[in-house]
Amino acid sequence: MKNELISVETEDGIILHGALYEAPAAKEIAVIIQHGAAMNFYTGMGRFLPAILLGRGYSCLSANNRGHDFGTAPDNDKKPVIGLMRDTFKDCIKDVRALIAFMKGRGYRSLVLLGHSQAIPKIVYAQSQAQFPEVVGLILVSPPPSVTQMMRYLATEDFYERGLFKARELSELGMGDQLIVLKGRGTMPWIFTARTFIDFYGPGTPADTEELVRQVYCPMLLTRGSRDFPPVTRELLQRIKNNSAHPDKTKVVEINGADHFYVEHEDELGEIVLDWLDQMA
Repeated sequence: MKNELISVETEDGIILHGALYEAPAAKEIAVIIQHGAAMNFYTGMGRFLPAILLGRGYSCLSANNRGHDFGTAPDNDKKPVIGLMRDTFKDCIKDVRALIAFMKGRGYRSLVLLGHSQAIPKIVYAQSQAQFPEVVGLILVSPPPSVTQMMRYLATEDFYERGLFKARELSELGMGDQLIVLKGRGTMPWIFTARTFIDFYGPGTPADTEELVRQVYCPMLLTRGSRDFPPVTRELLQRIKNNSAHPDKTKVVEINGADHFYVEHEDELGEIVLDWLDQMA
């Protein structure tokens, strides 16, 4: 197994770090793994899927998108830092384009984009807009219906509405870069600029998986856990399948007992992904 820490620069100067795992005698298809909200290339799916994929001969790149973590110190003071709190949804296409270009430069011509949670509307939007010819399939692991609906759940309805009111108030005052903090479920607060909250999580956001899949023409695999977050329902995955351009090319799988992060069900998810990839190969 060959692995390498890599850095990719987007067209607007954002540095995306990641890890490239190359299988010996690699299969034609390679996978780009994208993390969920406030995570990064070595947490979530990037923590366990690379080893599973390599075991069956699939090379993969687990890489940050610009919304990784909440924001980190830059490699130098000339490069912008985004993070979850400053992310702008439609810029996701720049990240996906840069990662695809990197993999093409390493000789991979057939790519599958795998996204977990909040990465899903990003990769679906990018593919629906650019129709990257290299992308032969999408894997959507625990897709949110829309980022707005997911944040309403994570932050709770009350804190979400308070955050939206404050974000609008700050924006009207020309203070869109001011931070707002939402305390909801879980152990961590949610921190965003007012501009990002409205753009990414406000009503009418384009980060809507159910709608975006209407312009996706490649095969898709959709998964959820039976103990997933409440917005990620079995009915949602069926609606996403039905809304896709080719429902006959979309497979839906539920993993009994798995939560949103597939803890203690990593191998089971890996086998489902591998079986689907093998059918694509």
